[in-house]
Amino acid sequence: YEAINNDFEGARKSLDARDNRSLIVIGRLRDGLDLSTADERLIATSTRMERPLAQDRDQALVVRPLSRLSISTNPSDDGDLRVPSLLLLFLAGIVLLIASLNVANMLLARSSTRKKEMGIRLALGAGRSSLLAQGFTEGLILALLGGVAGLGLAYAGTTLLVRSLGAIAPIQIVFEAAPDIRVLAATFGFCLVSTILFSLGPSWNLSRPNLTSAIKSDDQTGTEGGKGNRLFSRRNLLVIGQLSLSLTLLATAGLFVRSALEAIRIDPGFRMDRELLVEIDPSLAGYDEAQSIQVTRTMLERLRTLPQVDSASVAATVPFGMVSLGRTLQRASDPPSDADDPSKQDRLVSSSFNVVGTDYFSTLGIPILRGREFHENETASGAAVGADVAILDKLAAEKLWPKQDPIGQRIRLVAGNAGRASRELEVVGVVAAVREHIVGGKPEPRIYLPFGQETPSNLHFHVALSPQVTPGGDAEAKILETVRRELRAVDARVPVLSLRTLRGHLEAGFDLWIVRTAARIFGLFGLVALVLAAVGLYGVRAFTVARRTREIGIRMAIGANANDALQMVLREGMMLTAIGTAVGLVLALLLGKVLSGMLYQVSGTDPVVFTVAPLVLAAVSLLACYVPASRAARIHPMVALRGE
Repeated sequence: YEAINNDFEGARKSLDARDNRSLIVIGRLRDGLDLSTADERLIATSTRMERPLAQDRDQALVVRPLSRLSISTNPSDDGDLRVPSLLLLFLAGIVLLIASLNVANMLLARSSTRKKEMGIRLALGAGRSSLLAQGFTEGLILALLGGVAGLGLAYAGTTLLVRSLGAIAPIQIVFEAAPDIRVLAATFGFCLVSTILFSLGPSWNLSRPNLTSAIKSDDQTGTEGGKGNRLFSRRNLLVIGQLSLSLTLLATAGLFVRSALEAIRIDPGFRMDRELLVEIDPSLAGYDEAQSIQVTRTMLERLRTLPQVDSASVAATVPFGMVSLGRTLQRASDPPSDADDPSKQDRLVSSSFNVVGTDYFSTLGIPILRGREFHENETASGAAVGADVAILDKLAAEKLWPKQDPIGQRIRLVAGNAGRASRELEVVGVVAAVREHIVGGKPEPRIYLPFGQETPSNLHFHVALSPQVTPGGDAEAKILETVRRELRAVDARVPVLSLRTLRGHLEAGFDLWIVRTAARIFGLFGLVALVLAAVGLYGVRAFTVARRTREIGIRMAIGANANDALQMVLREGMMLTAIGTAVGLVLALLLGKVLSGMLYQVSGTDPVVFTVAPLVLAAVSLLACYVPASRAARIHPMVALRGE
């Protein structure tokens, strides 16, 4: 028998072909067999295989742990996940730190009101260790309650995230988000660490008061020596820390939100409106290469006859799709090189490539800068070798022939790409560059080969609709059904794998999902941090007003009015906000530079974000300060003085 496999390079190879490298073998080690022993046995097997198979010399079979993604050529390497994972862990740590600072501030405020209680307990014989244990236990209970709530939110959030990814993934995603023993242990560890760092300090101070002053103190008087009213008191420093960290996360969220907005308005270098995309695979109907080419051409001609269609073409891959192809190029005038030869890398150009039919560039609206598109005879199956042609984009042409005309020049497809032999082609056109991915750097060099000389099994029809069709309207939806019906009329055995607009393809693509999901996650982090900082600032200002009721009453009794009291509390709160904003801007600028490579069309120091984020923080802080300030303005001097 001959089982046919269609690899991503577009070639059709039988499963027993020695150069078919698209299969991944997965096995389970026998009980008691470790990796080193398995490697030794496989090396011996590799040696025995070399004798009858000369082309497989110097190759070894090895055992490696299965990747979590199971798609890597190096199954033990999940390095691509480390950067976003560490970033998410870092930002989650910032939120945890802000929440812990809030708890520490609350405990500090509470300890100042319990000095008399603790002094009496110490005078009656209580030990300092028992007071420390009490403070630690209270802090740990708060941390554990927060940890349980956090686990619930994490489970719900992870489930929603996996569901959103499952809607666009080409395979079914199986993921159990329920926490296991490792997650529970890590959560308990975080709770314990936060308790030690932010509960023991207030408890330590509370356990060693001056007994005489503590017993004589009144819970309604101000803090000892007026220390709590200083700008850089411990409570105010904690608030400043919360505000600065909150601004850092708020600016980070703004950068990713801006990046998502820019991604939606992306200019990919080709037309998006009134463009349909149809995916088919004739090999699934059992057709060989010649039959696939024939049925594809027949379908194209049928689509071109539709009254709503301006033009139609075919391609192997689609920008922003799950599959992209690559080739290595060099000038044919240079000595032949191997793609794996590191000493010749300066002569080689790594590029994306696509296999396209006639009218592809006019169908997508990609400008032809020099030369021409492919002719019909160049896309015919079995065209003469001398007719082998290629079209380069502007980036590839400039790298191969800087400041020269590439039309008529010859290039070489370098050996080493999926076991292919080298091949020479004539450049007949240069087109504008297009983007293939949203995430990542600038567009890559690109080469286009004619359909027929390269024949992938999986194909995409691009259909350009006439200007009379309204994008996104009912007419467009009806045309989609018409296209499906016409293709089935040509050959009902060929499955239509997907049928959508080109903009719908982008909206449902993985690239846009990454950008949007990042904006949602970081936006949520920023919102939580902002709320926590506002609550912390409000708590400190409210506590300060409550502790300074008598002072405010005296001020108003000797001539101060309500506006004076209001302005005093607002001024002190906004002073903390100004210092926190200054520190937060520095931190946000540093983090923005680190994140700049993950953003699309947005600088890590984007002026819009770094203007709006401080204004949002200032507005929320003003609101948080205004509530206790208005309470201070309503204090009646006689009531405040009689309260003593």
